[in-house]
Amino acid sequence: MTKETKKAKIVILEGKSKGKTINLQFNPSEYTVERISKFDKKSLITRENVKTQYKGGEESDLTLEFLFDTTETGKDVRLEIEPLMLLVTKDSELHAPPPCAFIWSKFIFKGVVSKLSKKFTFFFEDGTPARVRVTITFIPFKTSEEIESEERTHSADLTKKRILKEGDNLWLLAYREYGDPSFWRLIAKANEIDDPRRVEIGKELILPPREGYE
Repeated sequence: MTKETKKAKIVILEGKSKGKTINLQFNPSEYTVERISKFDKKSLITRENVKTQYKGGEESDLTLEFLFDTTETGKDVRLEIEPLMLLVTKDSELHAPPPCAFIWSKFIFKGVVSKLSKKFTFFFEDGTPARVRVTITFIPFKTSEEIESEERTHSADLTKKRILKEGDNLWLLAYREYGDPSFWRLIAKANEIDDPRRVEIGKELILPPREGYE
């Protein structure tokens, strides 16, 4: 008996569109997972100092490419990919793009979309797009409960540190850590940030315990 092919999908996990499922027309032919090791590059890295200059590894990013094709239906393919725009649009409840899960059979990746690009490759005679390749990069996302569970296992220190990555902002960090995006003020105060919209990517941020915050 031939096994039924599982179709890939993306499910929005939080925010105004929580629970919305975006079904993909075709499964990806491949995907790429990246992990980056960070080093302090202030001086030459040698065998003697490589340990002290190693600053840890960033969690894996996931990059996928999807194909959408409407040559048989005659429709504008842009209508088919419109739901994907929710993944890079600021959610009114979260004040940031929503976290989501890419699900393909037993493979599940929870993340936030940091980049989405569209390459149109075929058009009808009137110029209407009929085929597009969409490339999406996800950065990992964890709920505040998952983070707390991990840190109870690895550290008793209630004060945590996070590296601000591409696609992140204070509202999203606050939601991940405290379960409430309004706690961005706590992060801003702890890091002496005057303008939360102008925080340098790669900056290490202190995330203090929420106790006592009003």
